[in-house]
Amino acid sequence: MSAPPDDNLDHYALGFYALGKGVARADCPYAAGTRAEADWHAGYDAAARGESEPAPEDRPGAQSPM
Repeated sequence: MSAPPDDNLDHYALGFYALGKGVARADCPYAAGTRAEADWHAGYDAAARGESEPAPEDRPGAQSPM
């Protein structure tokens, strides 16, 4: 990915639901070292642990809305 991700996307939720869609963790669509990648992996890992999806404001590293 050469362009920064769209900040209006919920990267955590996309990662959280990727597991249920059969997407492998290694197939994260975001560039290594970006905030989007970290949020996507956090969501994916939470789903893998069997956790329920938290509200956006309760997520680890949640950013305040703009």
